[in-house]
Amino acid sequence: MVRKLETVLFLLLASGIALSLAAHVFAVFPFDLKVTHELQEEDHPVFASVMAAVSFLGDGWIPVILVGAATALCVIRKMYLEAFFVVATLSSVLLAAVLKVLVGRPRPPSFSLNPADFFVSFNQFSYPSGHVLFFVVFFGFLAFLAWMHLSGWWRVLSMAVCGALIVLIAPSRIYLGAHWASDVIGSYLIGTFWLIILVLLYLMVLHCRDGVSGVSPESR
Repeated sequence: MVRKLETVLFLLLASGIALSLAAHVFAVFPFDLKVTHELQEEDHPVFASVMAAVSFLGDGWIPVILVGAATALCVIRKMYLEAFFVVATLSSVLLAAVLKVLVGRPRPPSFSLNPADFFVSFNQFSYPSGHVLFFVVFFGFLAFLAWMHLSGWWRVLSMAVCGALIVLIAPSRIYLGAHWASDVIGSYLIGTFWLIILVLLYLMVLHCRDGVSGVSPESR
């Protein structure tokens, strides 16, 4: 099991690095243009509304608000370790910002950057998608916590909502002209790698804490 996990992490990291280097060299790939064209041809108002609504959850300071709300819920339930790691998912925002500057890939021509944007120094760059990276790490970790600590319909519903948001954020960013398909693919690779690292760290700390306190996993 450990060997398989190490292999998965290696493949994610290697693929993410390879795609990041390619994005640094090439402003756009042929398949990027095709995917953007196909998505933006869809003009159904419901589709447009869903894409805009999903994308809004990653705009500006909204991720901080979402993390704050999830953290507060954990604190109310006295899940302090979980609250700490929910806050740690914000590291995905910093990771995206650093990679944007390092890769330096320009946005699609249809994208208009707001000059008043507080994060204009790195939001002018396209790769990776900060929205997608945040969604994968934050909602992915919430789905993991739901699987660990909830049961019944609450578990199913929570995981389904988180999963749906993770899936929908990629086409929303392409549809709105903010990113290329390769931007969101890279974000999925990097985000999944970072999510697994956070989950492993959480499980390690949880194991150490329960070992010290003498609490068995079955009694939690």
